[in-house]
Amino acid sequence: MSVVKPQSLSLVDTISAGYQALNRRPWALLIPVGVSTYLWLSNPLTLTKGGRIATGINQALDLLTTNPQARQGVAEQILHRDLRTSLAWLNLVPVLDPLTPGRNAIHIGGPYAVFSTLALINLLALLWSCLFLALLSSAVRYEPLAPVPLLRRTFQVASTIIVATLIIVGISIIVGLPLFAISALIVIFVPASALPIALAWYIACFWAYVYISFTPEAILISRAGPFRALGHSIRVVRHNMIGTVGLLIISFLILNGLRLIWAQVAVNPLGIAAAILGSAYVGSGLSAARLEFYRDQVTRFHA
Repeated sequence: MSVVKPQSLSLVDTISAGYQALNRRPWALLIPVGVSTYLWLSNPLTLTKGGRIATGINQALDLLTTNPQARQGVAEQILHRDLRTSLAWLNLVPVLDPLTPGRNAIHIGGPYAVFSTLALINLLALLWSCLFLALLSSAVRYEPLAPVPLLRRTFQVASTIIVATLIIVGISIIVGLPLFAISALIVIFVPASALPIALAWYIACFWAYVYISFTPEAILISRAGPFRALGHSIRVVRHNMIGTVGLLIISFLILNGLRLIWAQVAVNPLGIAAAILGSAYVGSGLSAARLEFYRDQVTRFHA
C-alpha cells in the first residue's frame, strides 16, 4: 500500500489560512498599530549634517560620483532618512512608515551615539517582533493563549534569532570577504566587468535571502534551534521553490501596491488612522500566512 501525502496548500489557501489565524488572535494587531502610531506621532531621528558620519558619507560619495547635483541629492536622502526605520534591521513587524518627512527631527552625529541607537532600536524591534510572531504562531498551532508562557516563549525566540543572526553574519563574512576581494581585483583589472559582477552579487544575495527567509518561522513552528532552523528553512525552500518565491513575490506586490493607496488615504488624522489599521491588518495576515506556509510544508515532510 502506498502512503498518500497531503496536498500542499495553494497560495490562495495559504494566505486565507493566515488571515483566519490572525482573526483568532486579533489583539496581535496592537503591536504593529502601536509601532506605526509611534512612528507617525513622534519626532524622527536623523543624522547630523555636520557630524563625523555625515562627513564620511560625503567623502564616500565624492569617490563614487563627480556630479555635484547627484552627490548632493543622494547625501540629502541619506541624511534626512529616519533612522528609526532604516536601522531597525531585526524588525519583523509590518509597520507603516510616515509617508511625509517628519518635522523637528532629533539629530545624532557621533559614531558612539549612532552605534548605541542602532543597538537599542534593534533590541526593542526584536522583542516586539518576537512577541508579535509568538502570538501569531500560537494561533497557527491552535495553542491556548497564556500570558506567562507567551512571554517566556518571546524571550526564547529572541535569543534564538540573535544566535541565528550571528551565524548568518559569520558565514557571510567567511564566505563573502574572499569572494568580494576577488571581485574587487577583477573590477580593477577589467573595469567593464563591474556591472556583471554587481548583478551577480545582487542575484547571489537575493537567493541567499530566499533560502534563509523562513528561519524565524522554523524557530516558532518547529521549536528549532538556530542551526536546525536554518536547515529547515533551506529544506522548505528547496522542496517548494515555486511556492516560496510565489508567496514572497505576492506579499511584496500586495504590501508595496497598498502603500500607494495608504499614501492617498493618509491625508488627515482620520485617514492616517485608517491607513495604519489597514496596513497592520494586511501585513499581519501576510506574516501569519508565512507561518501557515511553513507549517504546511513541514506537515508534508512528516506525512
